[in-house]
Amino acid sequence: MTAILRTTRFLSTYLPFFLALFFLASFAPSAGGAEPKSKYFYDENGEVIREEVESAGSGRIDTWITYRDGRPILQAVDTNKDGKPDTWYHLSADRQVERTEKDSNGDGKSDIWISYHQGIPMKAEQDLNADGRSDRFIFYEKGKAVRAEESVKRDGKITLWSYYDAAGMLIRDEEDKKKVGRPTRFSYYQEGKLLRREEDTKGTGRIDSWSYYDKDERLIRREAARRGSGRLDVWAYYENGQIIKQEEDTLGQGRPNVAYFFQAGIMSRREEDTQGAGRLDLIDWYESGKPVKRQQDTRRQGKMDVVTYFREGDMERQEIDTKYEGRYDLVRFFENSRLAREEYDTNGDGRPDVWVSYNETGEKVLQEEDTDYNGKVHVRYRFTGGKVVSKELVGEKRADSPPRLLMPKIP
Repeated sequence: MTAILRTTRFLSTYLPFFLALFFLASFAPSAGGAEPKSKYFYDENGEVIREEVESAGSGRIDTWITYRDGRPILQAVDTNKDGKPDTWYHLSADRQVERTEKDSNGDGKSDIWISYHQGIPMKAEQDLNADGRSDRFIFYEKGKAVRAEESVKRDGKITLWSYYDAAGMLIRDEEDKKKVGRPTRFSYYQEGKLLRREEDTKGTGRIDSWSYYDKDERLIRREAARRGSGRLDVWAYYENGQIIKQEEDTLGQGRPNVAYFFQAGIMSRREEDTQGAGRLDLIDWYESGKPVKRQQDTRRQGKMDVVTYFREGDMERQEIDTKYEGRYDLVRFFENSRLAREEYDTNGDGRPDVWVSYNETGEKVLQEEDTDYNGKVHVRYRFTGGKVVSKELVGEKRADSPPRLLMPKIP
């Protein structure tokens, strides 16, 4: 009995799905050292056929023992003190446990079964959804649990395999997450806590995702090979279990060219080297997960020359450095992400001197110019179908030149 009791305690400590110490009620004395009280029942030949036991200090019958030919063959125990037996021990001729059954959820039906050899557990089964069918199987060697198998979906198909060390602590489990009939996720534990996880996310037989955890089982880093080459192309970093940064190699160069930054698990910034040249040419900014600003180096020479602003996800304004001199001289305004008007500072004095308007179809309809650079409109051009249809001299100064072009086009 001692060996069985010890094995069960390890299971209850390290295998959370398993049994409580249900031998304790019938074999352990009370804290005060008083002995249990027994009442015996006999047949007509004076042979004992049943025994009822009141555990010391309990005030109620909580153990029932059945005898045959003067020896106990079955012991039923009430472990949850509801007045009904919920654990049954089948005993051999030498009074060792051969089989144990337990009703762990109080529905009156056994849902845990343990088989023994010479009093040492060999295999346990558990029905986890009360359908009368075993969903989890535990295998023992020398009385210690070494392996478990489980039907995670409770459909009779084994999809989870768990392995334990000599102390009964979980060291590894393997799970078929892709329904391919073999493990696709491998989890490794240290002192019973998740340390590392490897996954075959596509079910191809090749590991393509690696996750690492801290001592509190919080994710700290994840790596992935999404292209199927086996070479890493995603690196994600976490603090307190929340993602703070993710890098990606979208060009297949073996190094990251895209980086995402997060605050409280929500993306706040995205940076990209679109050409793999070793310098950023695109930066996106976010608030509450929505884009608010984009910076671009459209000439890819190391300077941001286009800045776009967004409101509620729609493009609102765009500033462009047309001369690549570090000064934004062209400003575009949008309505519902449609270009509505432009302002252009052609002489670099910090004030617009060309104003352009567009209709709802995106067609230019009006261009006004300050040819004296004094802040006033001097010439007004009207357009239809992309062509000038009229020219109006507004100021005193005459302007014979055609409308000035606004460059560049929208990136």
